Amino acid sequence: LFTRDIHAIRSLCERFAPEQVCTLDALEKQNISELEYTNEAQNLLEVSRNMRRHGFEPREVVVPQPISELTTKRMLVMELLPGPKLIDGMRAYYARWAEENGTTLKRMETQARRKIEEEGIPDRYDGPSANQIAMYQRWIRIKSAVHNVRIAIRNIVPKLGRGNDAKDDKIEYTRASVPPNTPRIVDTLMRVHGYQLLIDGLFNADPHGGNFLLLPDGRIGLIDYGSTKRLSDNERIHACVLYAALARNDRDMIWRMGKLGGYKSKYMNPEVNFLLTKFGFDSWGKEVTGGKNVQQFMDDLKRQDPWHETPDNFVLASFMAVRIRALTLGMNHPVSCSEWWGEISEKELERMGLPYESWDEEQLMKYQPEIS
Repeated sequence: LFTRDIHAIRSLCERFAPEQVCTLDALEKQNISELEYTNEAQNLLEVSRNMRRHGFEPREVVVPQPISELTTKRMLVMELLPGPKLIDGMRAYYARWAEENGTTLKRMETQARRKIEEEGIPDRYDGPSANQIAMYQRWIRIKSAVHNVRIAIRNIVPKLGRGNDAKDDKIEYTRASVPPNTPRIVDTLMRVHGYQLLIDGLFNADPHGGNFLLLPDGRIGLIDYGSTKRLSDNERIHACVLYAALARNDRDMIWRMGKLGGYKSKYMNPEVNFLLTKFGFDSWGKEVTGGKNVQQFMDDLKRQDPWHETPDNFVLASFMAVRIRALTLGMNHPVSCSEWWGEISEKELERMGLPYESWDEEQLMKYQPEIS
């Protein structure tokens, strides 16, 4: 069914939106590999080794280990991690918070969507920091513990003049509602996916909220590596150059990379290419879109310079960047990917002896990935 649907959509795109054909081709290829569960088991093992090598696991994340003797091509069996899906855990807390404050989660979400429609997506999160929220979490836990000590004393120590046959009126202990540390969760997710893409060249191309678990101790469970993309060495190196250029707003570098990668448009306008690249790989903020919604922004760019050919080497990297931004936006924490991944890229280029300043036309050609 998926293949038939993709082919039907592809025939429409070939006529009305040829620039989207490469995206559909990449998704179709990826879907074929997703249906082989022994591949996903191997992905889990490799990703876990990478996360341990980088120091993420077990301190910040956990990757469940597959049970090889029970896993087949059609069935994946892996360790059970406790905790709800990340998005469900976040929604459960804010539903309780909304009820305690005389509103509903649905009403809060409606207000947030309306604000984005009227004002555009913010460039970046500007709320309390991870450290500030961590201090607030500790204060709530201490306050709850002190309150429960008082309850324990009240329940254990009999009141003066109270007989043995007095009615048992013990008070129940309270359970504090501690907010999730959203900035810390987002920071972990951004660093994990930056390392997967730029250091390992093996990343989850579909990081939506159902692919992560919120564990009881605050760590994140990384549970789904069916949609996993592996980059060639040159693709990974070019991804590093791309995100370093995005972090620096280096329009000339992004234009050179676009032309070498096969980007073609009617007028070959470098600014349109820059905004498309920024939008696809980095940020949806007002500094990129000018406050327009997605449809208005894309229509405006197409009026300026309609494009008709783009390479597909980084389609799934862009798809991953889109998904992670959608996830964090749903957590009321908009991000610009290059704020995390630019620094990772610069350090990796330095480690390889290919510092960003050394990248001229000749070096881009030397490490040019095969154009798909």
